Amino acid sequence: MIPTGKDDAASFDITFRREIVFYLRQLINDGELVNVTFDEGRDTLLTVLLDVNEDTDTLIFDWGGSDAANERLLQSPRTFFVANPQGVRNQFFASRVWRTTYKNRPAFATSIPDKYVRMQRRDFFRLSLPLTQRRPCSFKFGAAAAPWDMAVVDIGLGGVGLETREESLPFAVGDVITGAVIDLGRYGTLEADMTVRFVGAVTRGRMHAARLGCQFLKLTNAQENDLQRFVTQVQREERAKLG
Repeated sequence: MIPTGKDDAASFDITFRREIVFYLRQLINDGELVNVTFDEGRDTLLTVLLDVNEDTDTLIFDWGGSDAANERLLQSPRTFFVANPQGVRNQFFASRVWRTTYKNRPAFATSIPDKYVRMQRRDFFRLSLPLTQRRPCSFKFGAAAAPWDMAVVDIGLGGVGLETREESLPFAVGDVITGAVIDLGRYGTLEADMTVRFVGAVTRGRMHAARLGCQFLKLTNAQENDLQRFVTQVQREERAKLG
């Protein structure tokens, strides 16, 4: 049988057509190898995606090296595509595949999928926020409970990266920050306890900033949902800018 794609990773189902096309074009531009499973999982073919056309609702991919396998693929009612760019599993299903040509060479074509799935380890994924999307994080720390206001530079379900213009930070790896509040804009506030995992500095041109990397100790399901919605929204807004 064709695999379902279920595993221990966090799955991100994408149904927004413009976003699906964005990821397909990314696979095309990077020349990523794509494994196609068909004939109820009994056959596979290694290929690359060649073109995606929204106007004709068509995804074109390369012709295989085996004529027999190519013919079986053309007869298969369902196909399953998997690629792993930078270790992130991308997958989608397609229905009927038909024969076409691309730049005067034989190729396959199918409809653009209605759903696209990107799967990655929840612990590791961090979204780097553009300058216009950086959110404030506030908390108190130390014996004097000094207040801190830092900018979120990257964030994910596993933790957060923070920056400040302060020249030095009184934190050490292993310190616990309690009751940190991160403003997620339209998705409310995220209040969490964190463990410090990194203390350092960054330089961008003439600007110097102190950097703090923290791991969330525990997020509720509701907090994870709000945070994932925030991350997804930022990603969509940034892709929209790319046209």
